[in-house]
Amino acid sequence: MTTIGTTPRPAFDLARERMRLGDLDGASKMAETEIQRIGSSGLAADFWQYHFIRAKILGSREGAERALKYFESLFPPDVADVASCAELKMHCGYYRGYLGEYEHAHRLLGEAEDMARGASLSELLGETYLSRAFIFFRQKDYVSSQRIYRSALDVAGSVGGWYLLGYARWGIGKILMIRECYREAIPSLEESLTIFEAVGASLSIAMVWSELAVCHLGLGDDILAMELLQKSESVNCEAGVLHNYQVVLANIGNVYLHRGDHFAAISYYQRALALAREIKDPVSIKKWTRNINLAYARIRLTVDQQNPRTA
Repeated sequence: MTTIGTTPRPAFDLARERMRLGDLDGASKMAETEIQRIGSSGLAADFWQYHFIRAKILGSREGAERALKYFESLFPPDVADVASCAELKMHCGYYRGYLGEYEHAHRLLGEAEDMARGASLSELLGETYLSRAFIFFRQKDYVSSQRIYRSALDVAGSVGGWYLLGYARWGIGKILMIRECYREAIPSLEESLTIFEAVGASLSIAMVWSELAVCHLGLGDDILAMELLQKSESVNCEAGVLHNYQVVLANIGNVYLHRGDHFAAISYYQRALALAREIKDPVSIKKWTRNINLAYARIRLTVDQQNPRTA
């Protein structure tokens, strides 16, 4: 329905908003319907926006490799469609980075950044910053990651809206969290949580719960940490978002490890590892394998302490 005196939002904008708010099924259905309606005719930019939505949902549920294969099945956008070309490079760069192909990823993300900046596509520039900052985070280059998250925050201030602002704040808090600056991380994470809660972005809220749980566990509050993680687990499991789900499972394992329940910790690490292998996430595979080995090492240490050897 169109309201007098207002400009109706494009259908792809509504679908993208549903995706960002966590309604992946609704967004996917809208995108599929519009792709079939447009076919090979219609506006190319609209056509690609729906494909970007479908690919992102596939990436969330089935992994980066699946999203890349989806893009490879399509004809590339016309070179005159700068926005779609730049966004395609951004998404492909993000997924290449997720798979550990960092050189290829940064080349694509750099090209997307240059194109977005040159065409004054501020929102896309901000999204590209978020993608690149996350890839630097996975590389453990936290200095570069924090710098680029702050660049995204600057763009968010000029663009407006909740998405860029919330994720930039989340990213800055996440960097502080991984550096074990838990007290400093919590205010930034809570600010991002407030932004996401204001619009009801369920998956984003669950993501921040998980990061806050890590902080509270680091400060010794395993009860609050577990409460937050159980809420996050439920949301991610229901949505089928495998990357976030496996991270939450591993973080629950960390709570059990903290409590000295090593076998429960191993059980959760193994579940997380199985999902990481399913979506071919090399960073998580390495981390969860290391956590399993750590838990077994602590079991051996406990056994040795209970049964000291005599000379």
